[in-house]
Amino acid sequence: MNEQNSNKSILKLLEAFELVGITFISGYIQFLFDESVLNTYTLPLINKGSKIIRPTDFGYYDTLYKLIGKKIITAYEDEKEEKIKIRFDSDTELSVSLKAEDRNCAEAVMLQIEAEGKWNIW
Repeated sequence: MNEQNSNKSILKLLEAFELVGITFISGYIQFLFDESVLNTYTLPLINKGSKIIRPTDFGYYDTLYKLIGKKIITAYEDEKEEKIKIRFDSDTELSVSLKAEDRNCAEAVMLQIEAEGKWNIW
């Protein structure tokens, strides 16, 4: 039985996972890991070094595609900045705003860890 995990530590379960695929769907992006799925309904910003790449910037989707095969080093909710941050071993970080004014719908992110039977929505 799947149950919602109200503890934000569910993001830590992503650490060491390898990104195996990305699906671009109208209005959101689905990040695929072994037996886990992360949907970002609020499109993430990409922090690469000192450069921030926004969804409207040239090369945004190419930069995301290049994350396939990379492992997650850290994943957490930054409550002060109201963001979810996911850092890959390629020194690239995704940040998804959880602020109401940045959302396209009621949810910003949904994470399903199928092997653990856990999920959460932000």
